Amino acid sequence: MARGRTAGPSRWGWAGWAAGTALVAAAYLAPVPDAVRSAGWAVLAAAVLAVSIVVVRRRRPRPAGSWSLVPVFAGLFFIGSALRPWADGRPDLLAFAPDPFSLAGYLALTVGLARMARAAGGLRREVVVDALVASLAGAVAAVQFLVLPVLDLPGRTLTGSVLAGVYPLLDVVVLLLALDLLMTAPHVVAHRWLGACLAFTLLGDLGYAIIGRQGHFVAPTWFDTPFVVAYCLMGVAVLHLPRRGTAPPPRPRFDAWSPARLVVLCVSLAGAAYLTSTRTHDSGAEQVVAFVTLGTMIALVLARAVVAVNGLAAAKAVLEHRATHDALTDLPGRDEFERRVQAWAVDPGHRGWLLFVDLDGFKLVNDSHGHGVGDELLCEVADRLRRLAPPGAVIGRLAGDEFVVAVRGEQATAVGLARELLGNLRTPVRLPVAEVAVSASLGVAELTGSFGVALREADAAMYRAKAQGRNQFVLWDESLRLAVGDEVEFELDLRSAVAEQTLQVHYQAIVSLATGVPRGVESLLRWIHPLHGPISPVQFVPVLEETGLIVEVGRQVLDTALADLRSWRDHGLVTDDFVLSVNVSPRQLLDPYFADTVGELLRAYHVQGRSLMLEITESSMLQQDRQTIDLLHRLRALDVGLAVDDFGTGYSALSYLRNFPVTRVKIDRSFVSGVDRNVGDEAVLRAVVAVSDALTLAVTAEGVETEEQREVLHRLGVGHGQGWLWHRAEPAPATAEYLAAAGAAQGRLKSYPQ
Repeated sequence: MARGRTAGPSRWGWAGWAAGTALVAAAYLAPVPDAVRSAGWAVLAAAVLAVSIVVVRRRRPRPAGSWSLVPVFAGLFFIGSALRPWADGRPDLLAFAPDPFSLAGYLALTVGLARMARAAGGLRREVVVDALVASLAGAVAAVQFLVLPVLDLPGRTLTGSVLAGVYPLLDVVVLLLALDLLMTAPHVVAHRWLGACLAFTLLGDLGYAIIGRQGHFVAPTWFDTPFVVAYCLMGVAVLHLPRRGTAPPPRPRFDAWSPARLVVLCVSLAGAAYLTSTRTHDSGAEQVVAFVTLGTMIALVLARAVVAVNGLAAAKAVLEHRATHDALTDLPGRDEFERRVQAWAVDPGHRGWLLFVDLDGFKLVNDSHGHGVGDELLCEVADRLRRLAPPGAVIGRLAGDEFVVAVRGEQATAVGLARELLGNLRTPVRLPVAEVAVSASLGVAELTGSFGVALREADAAMYRAKAQGRNQFVLWDESLRLAVGDEVEFELDLRSAVAEQTLQVHYQAIVSLATGVPRGVESLLRWIHPLHGPISPVQFVPVLEETGLIVEVGRQVLDTALADLRSWRDHGLVTDDFVLSVNVSPRQLLDPYFADTVGELLRAYHVQGRSLMLEITESSMLQQDRQTIDLLHRLRALDVGLAVDDFGTGYSALSYLRNFPVTRVKIDRSFVSGVDRNVGDEAVLRAVVAVSDALTLAVTAEGVETEEQREVLHRLGVGHGQGWLWHRAEPAPATAEYLAAAGAAQGRLKSYPQ
C-alpha cells in the first residue's frame, strides 16, 4: 500500500474516482428542472460534509486544525451559495447576506491550507514572497477585468464591485497555497485530490466573475457544475487521508528556485507589466497605483534574490564553522586551533605557551553513567576553560577528553593558569543524573618553534604528569627533553610511517602438525626504519596502541591481507579452505562499527567469513565489556573465526573461554619452547588441550622450532602449529613462492577448523 493511502473506500484507483466524479457532473447537467438540480447538489454537499466530518474525526490527520477546516469551508461555502438566489434583488445589506458565509469559508480554507503546507515543510520565506508577487499580479488582473468594468454598470454599488473582485483574488491565494502544498509534498495522495478540488472551485468562481461583469449576481444552475465536481473531489481527498498512527512520509528536499516557482514569478511579473502598460485610458491616480503595484512586485523579487544570496552565505558560514569546530563543545578543532595559534604566534615580541589538558577518570564516568553524562561533563569542562582562560587565549578540543589552551605571556602566566585549571577542574560537576568529579593532568610547553613540535612536547609532558600520579602539571624543559626526546622522535617517525603507509605486512604459515601442509597464514606487522633498519614489534606496537594509531593500522593490515589472500586464490596458490589470521587490537574492539568494517572488506574482496580468523588477546576478554561481547557475536555471525592469541601469558583463566564466542586457542611460545624437556610445560599443554576439547575449541601452538617439539605437540593432540620449523615470516611475494612450493595449488589443503 502506498504511503498516504488508506484502506476501505479509497482502494479505488484514480481512474475510478475520476470516472465517478464525471458521472456525478453528467447527472447534474442532465435536462432536469432547476429545483431537482439544486436539490441534488444539496444532497451531494450534505453527504460530502457528513463524510468529511466523520473521516477527519476518526483519522485525526496532522497537524491539528488543518483538514478539520476543510468541511468547515465546505459548509460555509454551501450556505453562501444557497443564500445567493434568495438575496438577489434584495435591498441594501440583505443583498450581500451570502458574502460573510462565503468569505468566512475562504478564510477557514486558507488557514487550513497554510497549516498543511507548514507541516509539510512549506510556507518558507521564499514561498511567502512568491505568494505576494502572484497575488499582486492577480489583483492587477482582477481590478482591470472584474472590478473596474463592474463599476461602470448602472446601479452597481462600490461594495458589490469590490466583492466581485475579491473572490478571484482569494482564489489566487488559495490556489497558490495549494500549489505550494503540492510542490512541497506531492507524494501525499490526499493533497493531489484536494488540489484538483480547489482548481474546479477557482473555475466556478471565475465563471461567476465573468457574468458579474454583465450585471448578473445569480447564474443558471448549470453554472454550478464546477462546484459540484469540486465537492466530489473534496470527498475523495478526505477519503484518502492516512489513518491515525501512519508514519508520515519523508519530506523532500526544498528547492527555493525550482522551475515551477520560477514560472510563477516570471508569469506574474510579465502579466502585471503588460497590464500596467496597456492602461493608458485610466486616470492619473489609477496609473500611479498600477505602477506602484508593479514596482512593489519587482522589489519583492529583488528582495527574494538578496535573501537567497544572504542565505547561501550564512549556510556556507555555518558549514565552515561546523567543519572547523567540535560539534559537542563548539571549540575549535585541531586544524582551526593550529591556524589561530600560528596567526598570533608569529609576533616575536610575545612568548606563547601551550597547555595540554587530559581528564583523569573520564572513561570511568562513561562506563558508570553512560556517554550522555560524559558528553555533558565535556561541555562543562569546555565552559570552565572558557571562563578561566585569559583574554586573547585560544582554546580547542583535540579528541575525546583532550583539550588544549594557548596563552601569551611569561612562564609564570602559563604556570599560574595550569594551577588554576587543576584546582577548578577537580571541583565536582552537578549533572541531572549524578554529581561527577574528575581531575586533570596537564603538560605545558613553550611555542618556540612549530606548532607540531610544541604540541608533541606538551603531550609528552602531560603523560609524564599522569605517570607521576595525575592531578598535576609538568613543564617541558631541557631535562625532560633529554629524558623523553628519543621517545618523541620515535613516535614522530612511527606516525610518519603510518601516514605514508610504509609499515609492511609479512606472513607466517600455519601448518598441520601431522602433515606439515600449510592450512593458513598469520599476518604480522613489520617496520623497516629508513635509518635504524628493522624495528621489533615489541617496540612499536605498544606505541601504536598508546597513541590510538593501531585502529588505522589495523584496518590497513586487514585490507592488505585480504587483498593478498584474494590474489593467492586468483593465482591458484590456495583453496577456499585456506584461512587468513589477523591480529586485532583491544582498541579496535571498542569500535562499535568494527564488525561492519570487517563485513565490508570481506564483501569487497569476495572472501567468505570462514576464511578469516581474528586473533584477540586475553586482556580484551578479561574486560567483560557487554559491548565487546556483542561485537564478538556480530563477528561470529559473519562466520569469522575468533582465536585467543598468546594464551597462557596473561591470566590463563580457561573459564573465560566459556563466556566468549571464541573458536580457537593459540598457545604462547613460552610454553612450547620447553615442552620436549620440561614436564611442567607438558602438563600445562595437556590441560589446555583437554579443556579446549571439552569446549570444542581448536588449538594452535606458536613458536615451534624443532622436530621434537612438533612430535610432542602432535602426541598431546594439538592440531596446528606455526614457527621457524616450517616458515619464517616473509613478505607477500616470498610467501606466495612458499605456498607454491608447498603444493597448495594442487588442492592438498584440508579444512582449517574455525
